[in-house]
Amino acid sequence: MVSDTNKLPRGLICPLVTPLKTGDVLDVATLDRLVGQAGIGADALLIGDVFWGESLVLSPEIRIEMASAILEIVQGKWPVLITITSDTSKAALGLLARIESYIEQSGYSGNVFWVDYPICYHSNRGLPQFYEDMARDTNIPLILGNHRGLIQRSDSRVKHKDIRTSVLKRLSENSWIQGLIFNGSLKRSINYHKAVRNRRGFKFYDGDESAFIRQPSSDGVVAGGANLLPRAWHEITWSCLNQYDVQRQYADHVSQMWETGVMVQEFYDLYAKQPAAVLKRMLHVAGVLPNAHTASDTSPTDRSQNKAIEAVCRKYDLI
Repeated sequence: MVSDTNKLPRGLICPLVTPLKTGDVLDVATLDRLVGQAGIGADALLIGDVFWGESLVLSPEIRIEMASAILEIVQGKWPVLITITSDTSKAALGLLARIESYIEQSGYSGNVFWVDYPICYHSNRGLPQFYEDMARDTNIPLILGNHRGLIQRSDSRVKHKDIRTSVLKRLSENSWIQGLIFNGSLKRSINYHKAVRNRRGFKFYDGDESAFIRQPSSDGVVAGGANLLPRAWHEITWSCLNQYDVQRQYADHVSQMWETGVMVQEFYDLYAKQPAAVLKRMLHVAGVLPNAHTASDTSPTDRSQNKAIEAVCRKYDLI
C-alpha cells in the first residue's frame, strides 16, 4: 500500500480529460499520448476530475479502468491524484476500496493521493467523523475539494454549498487530510486559509485558473488548460509561485509572462463554462485527441463554439 508519508506536490496539477471512444469506452492509447503531452509541464496529474474528467457521468468501471491505466502509464514519474467523489458516500467508499485493491495487487510504489469533493454527496454535519472512519480503511492521503458549482449542478438539497469554515478547521486537524483544492470567492479563500493556518504543511491549491493568475495561492493550481498548453502553464505557475524571484525584475520576463497570460486567458474564456467538452474539442483540433467524444451525459460543443475554438487555435498556431 502507498505510504501515508507521501509529500504533496507543489506547482502545476493537470486534471486530465478522459479520452473516450464511441459508447463511453476508454481510449487507453490516447490516454498514454495525453500523459506525454501534459507531463511536459505538469508537476502532478489528476484523473477523474469532477469537471475536466467527467467522473460524475462515467461508470465506476470506467473510472477504475482509468485509474489502473494511468498508474501503469505513469510508473511513478508524476504524483497521481485520483478523484473518488460520487453520488453517495457508499459509492465513494466503494470506488476507493476497488482502486486501492488494484494498487495493492500491482505493487505500485509511486505517490498517490485521493481527491474528494464531499459536499457533492455529504452534508457538513458529521463530515469530520465520516473522514475519520474513511481514514481507517486507507493509507493513501486525501486532498479535499470545494466547489459550490457542483451543488448548483446537482439535485442535492443540502443547506450549505461549501465546506463550512468551522468544519474545515476540524478537518484540517486530521493528519490524513493534507490539502484543499479551492474554487470560490476571495473572502471564503481568506477564511479557509485562516482555518488551516495552524496545520503545518497543509497545501492550498487554486481550482480556478483565472483566480490563480490574479492572486495565486502559495502551493499551486489545478489547470485544465495544461492538457493543451503544458509549457505555458508551467511557466505561468512557477512565475506566480515565485513572483518575488530576481528574474521577475527583468522586463523581458515580465513581458513574456504578460503575453502568455493573455493567451491562456483567451482559451480559459472559451472553456470555463463547459470545461470537458470545449477542451476536448480544442485538443482534437490541435491534433492531440483523435476525436472530441464526451461522455453520453455531457453536452457536446455546438457549431458556434467549434468556430470560436478553431479560430483561437489557429491564432496561436495549434492547427
